[in-house]
Amino acid sequence: MVLVRPFVLEDEAAVAAIWEEAFPADPPRNAPRGLIERKLARDSELFWVADEGGRVVGAVVAGYDGVRGWLYHLAVASSHRRRGIGAALVEHAVDTLRSLGCVKVNLQVRRGNDSVRGFYEALGWVEDPVMSMGLLLEPPDASPRVPVT
Repeated sequence: MVLVRPFVLEDEAAVAAIWEEAFPADPPRNAPRGLIERKLARDSELFWVADEGGRVVGAVVAGYDGVRGWLYHLAVASSHRRRGIGAALVEHAVDTLRSLGCVKVNLQVRRGNDSVRGFYEALGWVEDPVMSMGLLLEPPDASPRVPVT
């Protein structure tokens, strides 16, 4: 039986391995350990794993800003896919966001990833008629700032 439970530090290596397997072409800014570190620093209660007998077999991250909820980095170990684990993680995340007052949850699927799109459509998700836009921020400059006088 699979239990969806909050992420704990001892899950880091297993989650990183699952994300590395599921998202092999992710850019360096999405390196699993960095994502985990940033998530634990903010809204760590919106980070769950699927645990089967003490083994982490899936994970999902959510966010909520008071306007919309978001799902990020849902992944299930390839050895455990097509068993309802991903659906259970999504359901848990959505239920939690709903309990926080969230009325709409968004997620993004990369173009061409038809199997993932099909997974979400089977769960009732539909494509929004919007364009997703982004702004890639460079890491903060480590050099000292000159005060403006």
